[in-house]
Amino acid sequence: PSGEINEGDSVTLICSSDSNPPAEISWFKEGMFVGSGRIYSISKISSDHSGEYKCKSINEHGEKDSDT
Repeated sequence: PSGEINEGDSVTLICSSDSNPPAEISWFKEGMFVGSGRIYSISKISSDHSGEYKCKSINEHGEKDSDT
């Protein structure tokens, strides 16, 4: 967390993975897939967006979930 988030704000979540070969990144909210790519952005955030977000990195050697 980088500070207070208010309704209507924009939020950017960034996931990085140091893997070889490079990993594909997927985003999950409460265990449901919500997007892919290193950056997940929410514009005009509202209470509907509240929940637990994680990213998952996957390559041919395995997969790893981020912290919440």
